[in-house]
Amino acid sequence: MLSFLVEIYMNDRRRGEITLIDNEHGFGVIMDENNQDIQFRLEAVSGYIEENLKVTFEIQLTARGLSAVNVEMQEEKVLIQAV
Repeated sequence: MLSFLVEIYMNDRRRGEITLIDNEHGFGVIMDENNQDIQFRLEAVSGYIEENLKVTFEIQLTARGLSAVNVEMQEEKVLIQAV
């Protein structure tokens, strides 16, 4: 019996917040802007992360469901207003 792995990348970057990091099993969970939990592998992370950190990421659709890839810390823009 043959099994096929189908991977589809969705190029739009999403925003979310890391709600769980499981170092023992090598995965984490991001809650996106639609309150949807999306798992990611820790090796899919670029740079430092921690729980409650806001991140941006892309979605990869696999035979197992949605997975976050290219996870990066969200850069926050600060607006300084002159007085």
